[in-house]
Amino acid sequence: DALARCRRSRRHFRTPHTDRRTMSSQTIMRVSSRQSTSASFKSRQARKCAPRSATIRAVAPATTPADLIKSERPMKIVFVSAECAPWSKTGGLGDVVGSLPVELAKRGHQVMTISPRYDQYKGAWDTSVHVDALGKSVGFFHEKKQGVDRVFVDHPLFLAKVWGKTGSKLYGEKSGSDFADNQERFAMFCHAAIKAPTALVDLGYGEDVVFVANDWHSSLVPVILNKVYRPAGMYTAAKCAMTIHNIAFQGRFMPTPMSTYGLPESAGDDFFFEDGYNKVYDENTPAKEDGKEEFDGKIYRKVNWLKAGFMNSDKNLTVSENYAKEISSSKAKGVELDDVLVKAGGIEGIVNGMDPTEWNPAKDKFIDVPYDKTTVVEGKAAAKQALQAEVGLPLDPTAPIFGYIGRLEEQKGCDIMMQAIPKLLKTVPNAQVVILGTGKKSMEKSLAALDAAEPMCAGVVKFSAPLAHFITAGADFLMVPSRFEPCGLIQLHAMQYGTVPIVASTGGLVDTVKEGVTGYHMGAMDPDDLLPADVDAMVETCAAAAADYNTPVYTKMSATCISQDLSWSEPAKKWEATLEEMFFGTPEGQKKSEVVVPIAKADEIAATA
Repeated sequence: DALARCRRSRRHFRTPHTDRRTMSSQTIMRVSSRQSTSASFKSRQARKCAPRSATIRAVAPATTPADLIKSERPMKIVFVSAECAPWSKTGGLGDVVGSLPVELAKRGHQVMTISPRYDQYKGAWDTSVHVDALGKSVGFFHEKKQGVDRVFVDHPLFLAKVWGKTGSKLYGEKSGSDFADNQERFAMFCHAAIKAPTALVDLGYGEDVVFVANDWHSSLVPVILNKVYRPAGMYTAAKCAMTIHNIAFQGRFMPTPMSTYGLPESAGDDFFFEDGYNKVYDENTPAKEDGKEEFDGKIYRKVNWLKAGFMNSDKNLTVSENYAKEISSSKAKGVELDDVLVKAGGIEGIVNGMDPTEWNPAKDKFIDVPYDKTTVVEGKAAAKQALQAEVGLPLDPTAPIFGYIGRLEEQKGCDIMMQAIPKLLKTVPNAQVVILGTGKKSMEKSLAALDAAEPMCAGVVKFSAPLAHFITAGADFLMVPSRFEPCGLIQLHAMQYGTVPIVASTGGLVDTVKEGVTGYHMGAMDPDDLLPADVDAMVETCAAAAADYNTPVYTKMSATCISQDLSWSEPAKKWEATLEEMFFGTPEGQKKSEVVVPIAKADEIAATA
């Protein structure tokens, strides 16, 4: 039929490219030195058959923001991260390192990001500068973009292994099966990253910098600074913040000689850790697909990179205020590092912002009718019709659509959601559900089965940027049933589009979504088990939201959501104050207190929305 033809014509295909896996990064540098070579490109077909509204209202011009106040004490800030969007990304880490530095640069700081060169990034040039990192010759590529120095560490351990934006393959072929040489890869990366500010002389950074290490992959940076460089009289004025985006990922490995990391053996105490696992989950000893591991009741010694990073940093940070409280409160929520955080002086939370460049309904290239807060009702109506057509659901403007975008795994509460959807569709007969995601094979199969069993549920098992934008704009509600969520960006994207989030009460979701004003809370989910009570709570909350749909209550909530400033503008002020406090040693409590979490401003915004 016409709808089926429409859907087929709008599939997105990857353009094939030459297989370059057999070439080392050094070989490629010699062949393509000083060339701007693009990696593979994804073709995007024009969406000519999407339903369009009869009338398209012009989007009101964006409000011109006030001129940013430049810092009176500009710093040289160096972010070290395994991911940096849009060049590399598996989740929120890449988004943060891609966008926060831009905002700090706008405030007058000199900012560099350092990440691995997983592919031949267009615009990144070979600097011809090489350094020794744990006995390996490592190169640097560089691109200046939006005021930020983007530096990429070049070595075959990254380039020959990954090749491009491959999701979790940055760390392993699949979740629970990491590359066996990840210790070698990221230890080398950390050493190279520390040398970059002084080796890349033309960029003008030097030793007096503020390092921001991110997650376990770069958590050796504060350790190397503290145990190797400072005792040698180098980087003595430099400071390093250790930032975590998800404390569940810690870099636990079997006992390893400190010399492997380029550290003195005396550093071993900082890495010492014990747990009940008799192996680490890599490609040689992968985790079971069902997640059910057998334990023998014994305790096994490990090294823990993140623990060492916490103990050697000048300040520990995370991505929301509530998450900072949670992970310091118990072994379960702190994943056995709660005591370490307390001993290290605690951890401070700064709520993430989002990048309005990619996620902006007024400029979104994937939706047919752009809109802003003055045209949100008409814009979302058009986007809803396009979404329904895209996924094969009935074109019903009165049906409340519940969307989900994300990884299919237990952390995200997907097992809870899979059981809740059939009950929700019985409770709210005219409801529709659209789920987009990839993840565990077992959950992908469950989603495919749900799609086949429920006519009003469209389950799409793939990664699709266009469909993610369709759902964000066209859904009425976005479900976020996470068991834990350090901050979460998906609910920010939803609110930016006037889509009302329905969230679990955990982590940064508590800081960003206010019950009854900018969304709905379904309560906290059990961190480990699939409980009927959690399934019922999700059904009841979604049903309550559906009851508000097509009423002034929903219209008000949608208008309040889209009227918020959820960009990095405000969080960057707190980041600046926090780094100033660490680097200059001056208290910045007043400056930090001026930046509040989104829920603190929600009622005020609602009054005028």
